[in-house]
Amino acid sequence: MPTEDADGVEVPWTLRAAAGVVVAEAAAEAVGVAGRSELTPGLRVGLVLCVSLKAVFAWRALRLSAGAVLGLLMLEGTTVVAALGATGAPGAVRLGLAGVALVVLALLSSSLHAFPSPTLPKG
Repeated sequence: MPTEDADGVEVPWTLRAAAGVVVAEAAAEAVGVAGRSELTPGLRVGLVLCVSLKAVFAWRALRLSAGAVLGLLMLEGTTVVAALGATGAPGAVRLGLAGVALVVLALLSSSLHAFPSPTLPKG
């Protein structure tokens, strides 16, 4: 993993840790969704593709892309809500998934200082 982005800005360890957790989480979710036989094949493929976006956003976040981090914050927040609302799944799985998503949210939030401040146009 790079410790600096292309401009030489240091990538915080919290962002690298969040990216690693997100990739592992996305892989586990993709396997779980792919194994659900009650879903139609098309829906399973669509859900796996949506979950795979987490890994893509995590890779871009390591390059200090603010849009990728915003996407990850949105997807992880949605994961917390979905995990707590999935009443058909076992409680331990739901709490585990929500817990992992909350850890990622905390790691991402503590990494925001490394991102460049936006510049607004004048006039």
